[in-house]
Amino acid sequence: MSRALRFASGAALLSLVALLFLPIAPAAAEDDYNTCLGGSPVALDACTRVILAPRSTREQVGEAYIGRGQHHYEKDEYDLAIEDFDRAVPLKPKWLQLAYGNRANAYFMKGDNEQAIDSYDKAIALDAGYTAAYTGRGLVYEKLGLIEKARADFQAALKAHSIFHDEDWGKDTARKHLDQTPEK
Repeated sequence: MSRALRFASGAALLSLVALLFLPIAPAAAEDDYNTCLGGSPVALDACTRVILAPRSTREQVGEAYIGRGQHHYEKDEYDLAIEDFDRAVPLKPKWLQLAYGNRANAYFMKGDNEQAIDSYDKAIALDAGYTAAYTGRGLVYEKLGLIEKARADFQAALKAHSIFHDEDWGKDTARKHLDQTPEK
């Protein structure tokens, strides 16, 4: 058998195998997407697979960057988290405000207060009800000694109504810091 014929047969076999598994690919991609957005130990790898999968939508890739960034953040890998949040922004995923808010958190943890404030500003501009973003920005202002701005953000956090799971943290933390921060 000639080399060209063996290659053609091999390519045909690969094409047939690929066709057999084609219906499975979307389900596997959906599983990776759901795992990426969760909190399991394999979530970071699932996010990477979603980002690299040719069948992922722009929306899925954007959300996967946010998810992977959050998983890096939870591992104290702030530079990697910021990179992923930055990659999510131009894709304009549905939860774009999370990319900005989570990026702000990473900047805050790195001590880059100006970048944190800028990212919180963008998150709040996209979602005026983002409780945790107000609280996070208030914490930065408090750290910088800008007490009136901090108190204003903590008060805004208490009035905001967020759809995100960190709303309770945002309100509880804002309340605590308002109680501890004297009015001027």
